[in-house]
This record gives sequence, structure tokens and C-alpha cells, in this order.
Amino acid sequence: MFPVSVARMRSMEQTAIAAGVPEYELMCRAGNAAADLIAFHYPAPGRIVILCGGGNNGGDALVCARRLHERYRREVVVFSVRDRESFSGCAGNAASDLPDDIPFYLRDSLENVHFYPGDVIVDGLLGIGYSGGKMRENIAAYIRKVNAASLPVVALDLPSGLNGDTGVVSDAGAVNAALTITFGAPKTGLFLNDGARYRGVLRLVDIGLDKGADTGEFECFTNIDAQLIVPRCECDCHKNSRGRVLVWGSSEKYPGAAALTSEAALRCGSGIVRLISCGRCDRNLPNAVIYHHIPNGCDPGREAEQFFPCSDVLIAGCGWGDETPPEALKAVWNFPGVVVLDADALNLISRNPGVWQARENVIMTPHPGEAARLAHAAGIGEVSCRRVLALLLAEKYHACIVLKGKDTLIASPEGRIIVSSSGNFKLATAGSGDVLAGCIGAFAGNGLPLMDSAALGAYLHGVAGENSCGMIADDLPLLAGKILSSIRESRIF
Repeated sequence: MFPVSVARMRSMEQTAIAAGVPEYELMCRAGNAAADLIAFHYPAPGRIVILCGGGNNGGDALVCARRLHERYRREVVVFSVRDRESFSGCAGNAASDLPDDIPFYLRDSLENVHFYPGDVIVDGLLGIGYSGGKMRENIAAYIRKVNAASLPVVALDLPSGLNGDTGVVSDAGAVNAALTITFGAPKTGLFLNDGARYRGVLRLVDIGLDKGADTGEFECFTNIDAQLIVPRCECDCHKNSRGRVLVWGSSEKYPGAAALTSEAALRCGSGIVRLISCGRCDRNLPNAVIYHHIPNGCDPGREAEQFFPCSDVLIAGCGWGDETPPEALKAVWNFPGVVVLDADALNLISRNPGVWQARENVIMTPHPGEAARLAHAAGIGEVSCRRVLALLLAEKYHACIVLKGKDTLIASPEGRIIVSSSGNFKLATAGSGDVLAGCIGAFAGNGLPLMDSAALGAYLHGVAGENSCGMIADDLPLLAGKILSSIRESRIF
């Protein structure tokens, strides 16, 4: 979906109200859904500290507080910059509906004693209410204290102090959120400038607004998009109808790379996964992977081609190292289905641009270094904007480009570009990209269009990183499979 401006968001809300949806109903949808997500992401029994501004974002926070208290039996405390009796409009309704046994404190500033170890802070100070300029000192004081508390912060709609249109923070700073729950539609500022840095994990809540035929410079891919396009398994499906993936990768130097790719493809719904490799990687494989070792002295391309007729997707390059000759790519062009090129396949193309053959149904998954080498090989000059670079690569190579990084970009040769909204620093580890290639290959094998396969694969891979306990790629395939199940069953994740 396309992110929206703050003005567009307000217009969507007014359209819904004019159509008969009470404004307070919209606020309750937002606050209740936020409470459900908070209870899921932070199940430990610590306090929930609600920070409440004087406007509608404060009303969202008060609705959230009530649901956390009544449904989830959480200990909730509210610190507000406005007296409870002085809230007006829908926020006044939320204040009136707040249970009397939730402590409510009027404070112009906060102190260290107001926070306990184990607290989760909920930022309901400004939301989309900050549009630039000087911030009120009491709000600025709250933000400074929150950021100094070293506690997880959940921002409602937007981190307070972040401009929803530009992604620029106020002179007084902005709330540094661990999780942002945005309402109705993603705001453009969440993806520009400092937006990705301050928003943390991002989840979108559908509150029943009609976006209409919206357009913009780029699309973003959220949890709602994942639920809409995730492949569903029919009751009469079988292993050959769920996608047959051929992974051609690994070497003696990198035996684990293609094993990660293969497991990820299995976990993400492939019916059959075959792995062919010049390296002995069978000790790292799930038993369900069909493994073929390419003996020394054999032509790897010819060995691979014998499996082409029984495969729908070919993933090539993960862990090839320097052992795979450029001629191997000539076999890749003979594959009749979708081709996913990763890692050393991309490096081979960069070093040997003459072997490249433009064809349909190609997905390329470069990290920034690989993208720079591909750009140089294609005669693309230095480009500072990541979105422009992704689009130029897609055009030059006539391929779907997945430019990895924070807010991974997916670009098409026709000029479409999608920003994935998931992922964090835990994906910055060896083998993470191999897992991503497997996720994408699985969705392509299940019949999704190239851009959808790449976007869903990147998003799922990012959520797996968000949920990982450590920084090791071996954890990601199993996590991706679990999250995929949650998406299919429309559960919170």
C-alpha cells in the first residue's frame, strides 16, 4: 500500500465520520488494537506506563490503558500533561471511560522514580499532532526522560516529535520507540529521513478507513499487506503443487549457505526442495531436502540442468564462492521458471558482465556492496539515493531487484518500488541473506508474482529478525515458518 500524508490521514478519518462511523468508535478501534499488540509483544507482567498528551493521541492512549487493564489484567498507570477533567471531544470520552482504579497523575515533567525496572512505556503524547516548529516544554521534558529511561517504548501512531510527512525530528528530539503501532494507514514520515531510526518495529492497525485509489512515489509493505497476499494452502494440495525449488549453491569453503536457503524454502511453504552443491553440505540439511553432490571434475551447469524439468524455481549463487566458473551462469539462463540470483551469482555477473542475458522472471537480491558492483558493471554512475539505485538496477538488468538493508527495497523494471517495513540489526549477520533467498523462492514457487514474492519474502524475513533472540542466521528459517503460520491464521505477530 502507499503511505499517506498527515493531511490525507485526517481526510480519510473525516470521510469515515461523514459516512456514519462515530469518531469515538475510530479511537476505540485504534486504542483497543494497540492494547492487543502491546499485550502480545510484551507479555511479561511488568507495569504499563501510559504517557498521555492532551489531544486525540492521548485519547488513543487512554482507550489502550483501559483495555490493557480490563482484558489483560495488566498493572497500568497514566502520566498526563492534562488534567483528566479537561480532556474534550473523543479524548474526553476516553478519559471518562477510564476505570477509576487506574492511577492517573497530572505531571508537567517526569522523574526517574516514576519508572520501574520491567516497565513498558506507551507514548501517547503527540502522534500525528507534531507538524514541525517548537515543541511545548512539558512534552519535550517527557520525551527527554523517556529516552533516558532505557525501557522499551511503544509509540501510538507516530513516535512523538517525528514529523509524519517528512520523517524529520523536532529540535527537542523524538521518542525513540522499540515498537510503533500506526493507525489506518502508514504515514510517509515513517519511511523518510529519521523515520526508520525512531520507529523501531512497525505494525499497522486497520481501523476501517477507505484509502481510495491512492498513489505516491513509493509503496510500503506492512503486516496488513502480508495477510492479504500470503499463499493459502488448499485442502487438496500436494507436494508438487506447492512449488518445487531447486537450490544451486554452497562450496567447500561455504558449505552452510545453501543449507540455510534450502531450509528457509521448506519452512516457507515449498512442497519439494532439491539442493545441488559442489560442497559437502549434507550434514547441515533437514532430512526433507533432496541432496545431490556435484563430484569434482563434473560440469556444474550440466549437473544442474538435469533437475530443471522437475523444478519451478531456481535459487543460484548462495555460497558459490570462487569455485563456480562464469560458464555456470549460461546454464542458469536455460532454466524455464523463476530464477533467484543471490550472493556469488551476482558477483560473477559483476566480474563478467558479458555473460548476462536479460530474460523474464529474474529476482536479484544484492546487499549494498553487491549492488554497487552490479551498478558499476552496468555503467551506472555513483548514486546516493537507495531508491534511485534500486530502480536503475531493475531497469538495466530487467529484473526484480531486492536491495537489502534497513527498509529493504523491492524495485521492478517498470518503475514500481516497495519499501519493506520490517527488520532490524539482528539480520546483520552471515547467512541472513541466504535465508532471504529461500523465503523469496518459496513464495515464487507457490505462484505469487515476482514483486509480491520478493516483498512478502523480505517482510517475513524481517519479522523473523525482529523475533530472533540473538544474531545467528540459523534461527531464522524456523522463525520464518512460525510467523508465516501466524499470518495465514490472521493471528497477531
